[in-house]
Amino acid sequence: MKKLKNQILLVLAILVAGVGTAYAQNFQGIATYQSASSSGGQQIQFKGEGITPAMEKQLADAMKKANQKEFTLNFNLSETSWKEVESLGNAPTSGTATAFITFGGSSSGTKYRNTADNLYLEEASLMGKAFLVKDELKNLAWELTDETKKIGEYTVQKAVYSKVTQRSMMSFGNGDEEGEAKTVTDTIKVEAWYTPQIPVSHGPDNFWGLPGLILEVNDGRKTLLCTKVVLNPADGVEIKKPRKGKKVNREEYAKIQEEKLEEMSEKYSGGGNTRVIKIGGGNQ
Repeated sequence: MKKLKNQILLVLAILVAGVGTAYAQNFQGIATYQSASSSGGQQIQFKGEGITPAMEKQLADAMKKANQKEFTLNFNLSETSWKEVESLGNAPTSGTATAFITFGGSSSGTKYRNTADNLYLEEASLMGKAFLVKDELKNLAWELTDETKKIGEYTVQKAVYSKVTQRSMMSFGNGDEEGEAKTVTDTIKVEAWYTPQIPVSHGPDNFWGLPGLILEVNDGRKTLLCTKVVLNPADGVEIKKPRKGKKVNREEYAKIQEEKLEEMSEKYSGGGNTRVIKIGGGNQ
């Protein structure tokens, strides 16, 4: 019975995603989210000769603050536009570690999703070069549960799925890991809370595909929590497709990231003390 219920709800989500463009323009909204790191020091590690416990804590705190950000999700029934609007924390502005941290996550601009056209677009910047990542949407294998709670005025239901993620480890200087860039694969459980009261299959960042707007999600490294929703604002909702940058798909962009990681590792290896920085993987 539970399996049948899940299938029915997922079918409803698909039907919502497939509503025609004319109807899509009649239901719009803007959702504001805040992110907070939940790594607990497990996914980000700084070590090496010369790095004291105080320095390690300072680097970890700086990384945590860099992950405290605010985003907006502009949406109608079939489209979304996701973008950072304000940094709540201050990332490091100088020093060798800054370059490592900034490179590890690269930087993303607008992320666009169109469920009717099965289209994903993302503006990304990697070491000063602009890319336009274009690909098909990735369906997430959500498992719906009966657990509920309240987020603001909305009743939300819990959904989970397991995903495979990767984290990169860079090594700089002398030592056994000199000049190496390693990728470690992990399987983690994602927990999301969605509300059928807002009948769209959207959510923050790369999370979507549930029978209602996702108001909270935790992917094991960070939490994204919706703090405000405005439905059908008087001024309307603008959703722009990203257009700038070299066109690549997700697989090609991931390969470019890996190559740049290796280049950086080689550039900073040789001479001095070893510096190893482990950085958690992406959302999908």
